[in-house]
Amino acid sequence: MALTKCRECGKEISTEATSCPHCGAPKPATAKAATSSAAMGCFSVIVLIAIIAFVVNSCTSTSGDGPAKGASSAAAAATGTSCKQDDLQCRGDQGVVAASVYCKDPIESLAAHDVKWTDGFLGLKFSRFRWTSTVGGGITFVGDKAEFQNGFGAYTPVVYECDMAPDLKSVIAVRIDREGRLPGD
Repeated sequence: MALTKCRECGKEISTEATSCPHCGAPKPATAKAATSSAAMGCFSVIVLIAIIAFVVNSCTSTSGDGPAKGASSAAAAATGTSCKQDDLQCRGDQGVVAASVYCKDPIESLAAHDVKWTDGFLGLKFSRFRWTSTVGGGITFVGDKAEFQNGFGAYTPVVYECDMAPDLKSVIAVRIDREGRLPGD
């Protein structure tokens, strides 16, 4: 049994006492309790970061159809092999990342005010694609992950399109189709 000084009155009290017998002040916290609360705080921060990482990852990952849809064209896109000129799924899967990069600035230039992208950190700006109306194998990428600011400061979602050349590196044209979202997204 060791003696310590009371933090209120300064008289010596036992370390096993729950309060000072002279003034009634509660026993000060020990170093062991402070260390365990610091460890608990660090653990809580780590758990919080893990939860945030999980939520961000689940929000930016693609949802829905599973690996069965376009598995052969996705495998071709991942391996870097070339697609047939008439294989829209394969060529679209290969070009969707390029379209997200090359079409972003031209789409932003169509806005009268500010643009806010809602696609997430690693999300794609385009969710659909089709052949362009012109002959030659170009692809039109369609998306709805942008919100244009109006004159009052409110943001309105828009559906936009980007026509890419057959090489999937050149932007032919960009346009705003309408305000709103794509059905089913």
